[in-house]
Amino acid sequence: MRLTRRGFGRLAIGAAGMVALSGRALATVPGPFGIDYLERLAAPGALPDDMAFVPPGAVDAAYSHAVYVNTATDGDARQKMWVLARAGTGWALAMADADHWAGQDVPASYSWPVSTGIHYQGDNRSGPTPTGIFNIDERSARHHTGWGAPGMYKPIYIDLHYSGGRASGVALHGTTEAKYRRLGRADSHGCVRMTQANMDAFWGLFHPDGVVGDASPMWGQVPRYFASDPETGMAARTGYVRDGSLLLAADGAVLTRPGYRALLVFYRDDL
Repeated sequence: MRLTRRGFGRLAIGAAGMVALSGRALATVPGPFGIDYLERLAAPGALPDDMAFVPPGAVDAAYSHAVYVNTATDGDARQKMWVLARAGTGWALAMADADHWAGQDVPASYSWPVSTGIHYQGDNRSGPTPTGIFNIDERSARHHTGWGAPGMYKPIYIDLHYSGGRASGVALHGTTEAKYRRLGRADSHGCVRMTQANMDAFWGLFHPDGVVGDASPMWGQVPRYFASDPETGMAARTGYVRDGSLLLAADGAVLTRPGYRALLVFYRDDL
């Protein structure tokens, strides 16, 4: 049984080159792409009707953080990432790239530019980053220190298995310095790329001092977006939803699993 909810969801300490941000100060920071922009996207007509999206103000109480990525390839808001944390009864920007915002005339209103996926002709493994509502994959095999694969620095994968059983290869990760100049435009094979310093900060949100799993301050019980039992190994999970629907057990209770208390919202506003 499924209950559809189109609009449901500590401040991080920045690594070197990051700004540690005050929730009280930033909750009301003006700016064309701040939290107010994310809230406005929930208004009728702001996004296509079939675009799954949940604004910060409607994020489920189980989540302490919300991560937004605009995968758009056009428009001024394209290829941006927001890392938000609860601040009192509202939300605040939890971290921002100090180098990116240095010398700009406005305070930081989003975290940093990224590169999301695009299809490269002749490369069947490339394609746009999927949009939808996702959890961070909580399984330790889906979090890597250092270079988890060529060009993927400290990847953290989304929780998704495809209908054939294969685990999604879509991750948030740092990239090589040679590709920094491409950040802010679609350039990846499907992942969300950022600088290594920004990935260090994002990684540290989940794994401060290298802790993993239930030792992390981000660990808790969160809604799960698949119907099968939450196996701890890499067996295929089935019955996924990507629109943020809350799946219910026979007794009406929301299906949950232990995991990291950060909701991922991948969307695009250029359609």
